[in-house]
Amino acid sequence: MVHHVRDSRPRSQIPAANIFLSVFGLFAVRLSSLNEMEQQLKIPRRWDAFVGKRKPSADTIGYSLEHFDLERLRDNLSVVAHQAKRKKALKRLSPTLSPYWVAALDGHELWFSESRCCDQCLIRDIGTTEGIVRQYYHRVVVLQMVDVSPALILDIEPILPGEDEVAAATRILKRLPQRYPRFLDIITVDALYLRAPFVQAVEDMRLDVVVVLKQENRELYQDVEGLLKLTPPTKITGLHGPIQRWDIEGVTSWTHLGKSVRVVRSLEKVTERVRVARQWKEETIQRDWRWMTSLTATRASTEVIARCGHARWDIENRGFNELSQHWAMDHCFHHEPNTILAILLILALAFSLTTFFFDRNLKPQVREGHTRLFLAHCLAEDLIRSAAISFWSVPP
Repeated sequence: MVHHVRDSRPRSQIPAANIFLSVFGLFAVRLSSLNEMEQQLKIPRRWDAFVGKRKPSADTIGYSLEHFDLERLRDNLSVVAHQAKRKKALKRLSPTLSPYWVAALDGHELWFSESRCCDQCLIRDIGTTEGIVRQYYHRVVVLQMVDVSPALILDIEPILPGEDEVAAATRILKRLPQRYPRFLDIITVDALYLRAPFVQAVEDMRLDVVVVLKQENRELYQDVEGLLKLTPPTKITGLHGPIQRWDIEGVTSWTHLGKSVRVVRSLEKVTERVRVARQWKEETIQRDWRWMTSLTATRASTEVIARCGHARWDIENRGFNELSQHWAMDHCFHHEPNTILAILLILALAFSLTTFFFDRNLKPQVREGHTRLFLAHCLAEDLIRSAAISFWSVPP
């Protein structure tokens, strides 16, 4: 994979492979900026065994990533995903969805600035006490496998000016047959994606879809609301309390789609601990979940649809939150469109490979009691240990 990466720099002196390994190493050992990585690379012989003897500066990394071939980086993500699935390295979190493989599509905002912008910056005006402030920001759409461990990222696409999240997600769908044929079974998404062209695009990929239904002004929602009053629920006992489920097939209210759909409703009571006035209290909350799906009852049970709908939160909890808090996903390393996406794709690759490495090469007794951040620091020490001389013995 290292020799597979390419960039289009004219008369480059440092190979693209060294640039790629520098950014990959930055994320693998949890550094937070290109300048911090440059300081590491300046230490004599410290990163020679991993990056190579010709090590780039922060400016060189940024300039090279501006010319990186993004399709080759996406190919690397595909190689990792296929090998992980073939070698049974993906652990299912719940046996309910077996044998279905589910992925979620969702958007994420990276950062915003009030002074710097580029050609692909999105623009919004925010009202403040000092008046209207214009902000420039970037958003991306991520395709990530859910209900499996680790949370495997499959593709990333930027949201361009003048378009919405669904348009960027549709471009990801069009790339699926090339890199992920017969890899996924179900796509789960938020209510924003409840549009006939998107659902038709998913079905054209020979996939099924599970979409959150929560827009009360839709004809589909209003029709389902009337059918729910005539349909008795199925009562089951969940882990956190009683659950009522409705499963309605043959709903034809969505005329733009041109076919009947299936709607599943799950009314759940959940007991949560909340902190109020410096005291912990237990509160019982009733949550009303509704999903539209293209899966028929003969192909997937009500429990499978509900599990797919809930699994969508994996992209938030085990995806965006972890990458933002511990992997510097929301840090602006270099404000240029190609660089932004190249860094995110390399981040996704480092996130997946280091997780596989720790899970499959360390015994559970060794991992017990240690965080992934601690293991990343141990990985940094292993890379540094190859230095022939000590950094502290070298005169300034």
